Amino acid sequence: MKAILIPLFYILFSSTIYAQSLKGIYTKQTLKANGGTLSEKAKKPTVFSYTYSKKKSIQKLINIQKTSVDTTYIEKNGDKIPTVSTVHLSSSIINYKDFDAQIYKHLQTSDGMDSNVKIKLPIHNWKLSPETKVINGFTCKKATTKNTEFNANQNITAWYTEEIPINDGPMFYSGLPGFIIQLELDDKSILIFQKLAFSEENTEIELPNNSAKEMSFEEYLAQRK
Repeated sequence: MKAILIPLFYILFSSTIYAQSLKGIYTKQTLKANGGTLSEKAKKPTVFSYTYSKKKSIQKLINIQKTSVDTTYIEKNGDKIPTVSTVHLSSSIINYKDFDAQIYKHLQTSDGMDSNVKIKLPIHNWKLSPETKVINGFTCKKATTKNTEFNANQNITAWYTEEIPINDGPMFYSGLPGFIIQLELDDKSILIFQKLAFSEENTEIELPNNSAKEMSFEEYLAQRK
């Protein structure tokens, strides 16, 4: 009898989870600049909404900050020398995943220009670690991988929780035995979920699009050249 009840429990539990929507908020904080000093505007975290439902998820930029000119100061021989730089910030960002179709889409609007990139959902070679810590009330385990998507070369550290049985996370990251609560991109950026809650609402997540033509990352790079 027990051999029947145990798998039945997991089937019912899984069905309950996937009949709900998971909603939350996460922030992305830039910690270091590439070869320079972070301006005050660049230090401000970006905030994203997150929704998961029916094996799809979508993330949307909430705080809209447009590109602006910023002044930073460099110390030289005891003097502070002002330098002017342009801070490029997107007015719209959407990350979309369809786990059944194995699709990832990244839509972005920057300086009034739309981009619409569609690729196969990346599969990461995660290395699991026994190290644990509590993040925003969730007991999390550590995992690491190397990201080479979008011409990157980053060391990634993820902290995931088995308390949320959904194999997803921010940006295009997923594939761990639980939900990614915190993500560290080298030592330059950190993404942390601040709020997460299940909702009885069965949210419909539609395939997002904008004014740009849908293209692969290679096509996008060629167009920019």
